[in-house]
Amino acid sequence: MPEPTRSDSLTTQLRELDSLQETRVREEEEARIRAAEEARRREEDATQRRLEQEEASRRAEEEARLAEEEAHREEEARRLQVEKDAELRVQLQEEAKARAAEQERLLAHEREMAAIQTVEKRKIRARRIVIAGLALLFIGGTAGYVFGVKPALENKALEAERARQAQQLAVEDKERAQEGLVDAQRRAEEAEQAKAQFEQTLEAREQRQKEREARQKERAKAGSKQSSGRKKAETCAPDDPLCGLKLD
Repeated sequence: MPEPTRSDSLTTQLRELDSLQETRVREEEEARIRAAEEARRREEDATQRRLEQEEASRRAEEEARLAEEEAHREEEARRLQVEKDAELRVQLQEEAKARAAEQERLLAHEREMAAIQTVEKRKIRARRIVIAGLALLFIGGTAGYVFGVKPALENKALEAERARQAQQLAVEDKERAQEGLVDAQRRAEEAEQAKAQFEQTLEAREQRQKEREARQKERAKAGSKQSSGRKKAETCAPDDPLCGLKLD
């Protein structure tokens, strides 16, 4: 077998160099392609993050605007409700005063009518007693004058009848006074119940108003915290791996 010549050795070395060159060129091309792909991917990621941040910022601004509008609407509704409550409170107070005044007027009228009726009844009964007494006296006098029948006993009977009738009048007056007192107490209790119900209604409305104001403040605080957190996230660089982390 013939030994390789010097030219064959050079040819082999050239082929090896060409192969190495091709390999290096191919590796460089593959590296360039990978670098370009990586750069394109980073650019796409940065673009996507930028778009997401812009969308988040837009949503945050829109939410803040809507929250502010809602707060204004709720504040206006609260102001109107306070005005309505105040008007209703004044109206209820005036109605309660009017009812109390009307009840007092009716009570006074009833007392006056009862007093008038009592006086009239007393006058009628007094007239009846006087007429009966005169009749008895006339009859007694006539009988005594004509027949001489025990005028002293007839006088005692007349006095007893007068005493009985006077006692009956006193009992009836006392019963009417007690009935008037019971009716006045009942009316006073009804007025107190109406006043207590009115105060409970006002307290319930004020409690609901306080609860609405507390909820409005909580929503406003939550919206403020969320908006400030989003604005803080928007200040990070697109390719900052430490974005959003709290560093001491």
